[in-house]
Amino acid sequence: MTGEPPVLVAEGLRVVRDGRTVVAADRLELRRGEVHVLLGRNGAGKSTLLRALDGLEPAAGRLVFEGREVRSAADRRALRRRTAAVFQRPYLLDASVVDNVATGLRLRGVARREARRRAAAALDRLGVAHLAGRRATRLSGGEAQRVSLARALAVEPAVLFLDEPLASLDPPARRGLLEDLRDVLGDAGAAVLWVTHDRDEALAVADTVSFLDGGAVSQTGPALEVFTHPRTTALAEFLGLDAYLEGVVEEAPDGQTLLRLPGGPVLLCGEAPPGPAVACLPPEDVVLLAAPPPAHGASLRNVVWGKVKAVGAVGRLLRVVVAVDGLEVSALVTPAAYEDLGLAVGRRVAAAFKASAVHPIPRPGGRRP
Repeated sequence: MTGEPPVLVAEGLRVVRDGRTVVAADRLELRRGEVHVLLGRNGAGKSTLLRALDGLEPAAGRLVFEGREVRSAADRRALRRRTAAVFQRPYLLDASVVDNVATGLRLRGVARREARRRAAAALDRLGVAHLAGRRATRLSGGEAQRVSLARALAVEPAVLFLDEPLASLDPPARRGLLEDLRDVLGDAGAAVLWVTHDRDEALAVADTVSFLDGGAVSQTGPALEVFTHPRTTALAEFLGLDAYLEGVVEEAPDGQTLLRLPGGPVLLCGEAPPGPAVACLPPEDVVLLAAPPPAHGASLRNVVWGKVKAVGAVGRLLRVVVAVDGLEVSALVTPAAYEDLGLAVGRRVAAAFKASAVHPIPRPGGRRP
């Protein structure tokens, strides 16, 4: 948290259609320099809540922007002038790229020459300055989305709304834009509301997460707290009840990639840039063993010892939670395997998994002002 008062606060927000509440949020706060992610399944109401916060969707409740309650149509217009939005598919004019990016500035009364100068600077921040003179209709999907983001950032919004900004992109374009956005949003210093149904995307960008289930915000908090301590079964099921491992990615002398956990083991992991990261460890990738595997030829490169903490049924399988040096690792086993291993709560057991099962997601420290 920045310590500054929130830029936008929603209290008791309700969107009602045909007498039925379709979206409800008791309290949401958007703070300058932070990314607040609305996370949930498709159809959970994330986009509707975003539009309500942006003044585009009629809603009951209280909305406070920069310390002033939004009540009248004039207040809503003032809010809209200080916000910008980017959607899943970019909406660009049949004009040059630089003129598209300058559009928001011109509508705000900025002189043409100054608007084009600021538009060029925004394009440069998004890595597409070389496209300034091209017609927007001739852009690829990734290029068009970068231009759409440049147009939103050029107006220097107090709040930036991003509605599934990466969903329509192919994997290479998605990865590249995600990496660049972390730096660009940190430099912009706006309060960002980011809508996504992708948990890895949320982990990569979020400072704060709000989970929507059936139109209602069921949990809000710091990203890692929400991911590691879900309060509802709906959120736990959405997350897959994975283990989330927070640590630092390092490169070993032999060229392998390591994830060093605070006060715990060092794990071999998938390739990732050095630095702070959080990794998910799916339970289906964890194998429980009574003894470590043979050192030669074993693909299960990570072996950690712990004690069985809890056991629960998941369909026809059992989920075994193993406590290891302050963290928890889950594995799915058959009832027969559970008996063969002689498992019980409190029993010592080895949890083994491949390096590729540990997928670190960069979480650069201090990327926000």
